[in-house]
Amino acid sequence: MKKIVVGLICLLGFGFLYVVMQQQRHEESKAVYTIGILQTASHPALDAVARGFQEELQRLMGDTPIACVVQNAQGSVASAHTIAQQFHGSKKYDLFFTIATPAAQAMHAVEKQRPIIIAAVTDPAALDLVYQGSNVSGVTDMIDVPAQVSLLQKLVPTAKNIGIVFTTGETNSLVLVARMKSELIKAGLNPIEFAVGCESDVQAVMQVACRKSDCIVTPTDNTVASTISLIATIARSYKKPLIVSDNMLVAAGALASCGVDYEQTGQQAAQCACALLTKVKNITELPVEQPVCNQVYVNQETVQLLEIAISEDLRPSLTFVS
Repeated sequence: MKKIVVGLICLLGFGFLYVVMQQQRHEESKAVYTIGILQTASHPALDAVARGFQEELQRLMGDTPIACVVQNAQGSVASAHTIAQQFHGSKKYDLFFTIATPAAQAMHAVEKQRPIIIAAVTDPAALDLVYQGSNVSGVTDMIDVPAQVSLLQKLVPTAKNIGIVFTTGETNSLVLVARMKSELIKAGLNPIEFAVGCESDVQAVMQVACRKSDCIVTPTDNTVASTISLIATIARSYKKPLIVSDNMLVAAGALASCGVDYEQTGQQAAQCACALLTKVKNITELPVEQPVCNQVYVNQETVQLLEIAISEDLRPSLTFVS
């Protein structure tokens, strides 16, 4: 009896999977355009990019049927390359959308003809993704570093030693850390690097950083985004201000950010894709765009916990979250 029940469950499972696959094939067969989306990993920022891209592209294209085939590498570089090979090997895709640096590098390594739109990549030129005649364009997530340092000084004017917590294996983080250090030094502050090798290092590294720093800053970093609840909890337990580069992370307990709105970045990337699909422009005519970083987000609860005094002239420019 038990074997029969197990067999029925398996049969139902395979049946459901078959229906889902057939539905996806049906949607793709109706589509005028098919787009392969390669996402590096799942966390709120990258998920927001994917959501913003798909929703905005559908809005821009109106009644034109579009099929988006989304594949997630789940943080594995090897998986990203495998998915990229599969995308490249299929002729049904009109263009590719890659989210974050490993996905962009994997796709560009194999696809040299069809357009690749990127997002959540800090410095694509430094990675040799963008050059004369390249089939790559899109939107970076390079933040306005001088504005971030200025915000830090306004919110925490007594801070001198600034800890920078980042992941050593993420090229995007290394690029941004270099710029952060330069701007902090220009402002007369003392930057101190605290490197994380993997997620299991975060707790110990953050504890050391909090003991040695007056304030903590983080670049756009996938490991930081994935462990932001832990990072913010430790910073708050030591009563250290935490300034992040991803606006979505403020809600997790960081003090503030004037960084990237990743859903808006996805929308910008969709505008690039629409221009290509509708033949308004070709890929070589699309310059890589900068993200719009015109809002400052502050966590009201963290402000109260750290007893941060916010000047009245600064308040109108802030968006408070809790």
